[in-house]
Amino acid sequence: MDPDYRLLAANYVRHQAKQLAEQLDGVRAAEDIEFVHRARVATRRLRAALRMFGRCFPRRQVKRWTNAIRRITTALGDARDRDVQIELLCGTLSALQTHECFPGVARVLVSLEHDRERLQRRVGKAIDELEAERSLREMRRIAKKLSRELQAPAADAPSRDTLARTSRHILSRLDKLLNRETALADPEDRESHHAMRIAAKRLRYTLEICRPLYPGQLDEAVDAIKRVQTLLGEIHDCDVWAEHLTAFSAAERERITEMFGHAGRFQHLVPGIEYLRQNRAERRRQAFEELVTFWQELGRRGLWDRLTATVRPPYQPLSDQQTNSKQQG
Repeated sequence: MDPDYRLLAANYVRHQAKQLAEQLDGVRAAEDIEFVHRARVATRRLRAALRMFGRCFPRRQVKRWTNAIRRITTALGDARDRDVQIELLCGTLSALQTHECFPGVARVLVSLEHDRERLQRRVGKAIDELEAERSLREMRRIAKKLSRELQAPAADAPSRDTLARTSRHILSRLDKLLNRETALADPEDRESHHAMRIAAKRLRYTLEICRPLYPGQLDEAVDAIKRVQTLLGEIHDCDVWAEHLTAFSAAERERITEMFGHAGRFQHLVPGIEYLRQNRAERRRQAFEELVTFWQELGRRGLWDRLTATVRPPYQPLSDQQTNSKQQG
């Protein structure tokens, strides 16, 4: 395999493993939610890199690293979701002017805070397991050794083999995102919106990995896809809110009935719960409209065609999906 490609793999994996390791003490302390956010992003980037560069490292170790990172990603993801929900509710309560909505919003907040405490124990256990396996330390050691072995004076340009490999990765991810474009025709197609969000996330991380090979040339695409991913993330979060509020209402009604013999007190919570439900439904509608408008703008700007032209070697033909996109644009 081309040394340039292996060097790109070693440097990126080493950097992201270091980024993750530096967040773990802050994640344990649970005093600043940004540590969880940065750690979660680092795990996602590591997983993207291991998918892309799996053949650059020993197969057995890559499998073990992937499993270890997947476990902590799940724990961090659940904790981060609760942090975002709690932050939203704290802001909602501080701005709320309808007195009858306070009990319901406050009760949802208390429930989420209790759940977050439970999740923190899971996060701590996941960190303990990650450190006991020494996966991050091994990842950094092997990547550092590989980087030193391959380090060479800067060349005028990346090798043809490296550009061909990264081009295939980028164009494959781009195809998967463009194939999800039909999800924007139906604002209620939640499953397709979620799949499109994953496709956008994977394309963004792949572009970020490849940035050193295309200095300044991928920045516009990364920024655009980041916004697409953000809007799709908001849409997904609103869908999660809808599911959570439905489940919370049923559980809370049952809890109150068991405690008092009837569900009368639950009615005091209903205005706040319905306020949150309508608030998130409206935000979902707005985010979806913003997404459709922005996506259309990207097509008019010819972003996908320019990205393809940037990363596709002259000898590599356009895929059918990209050809159709270009003709429609």
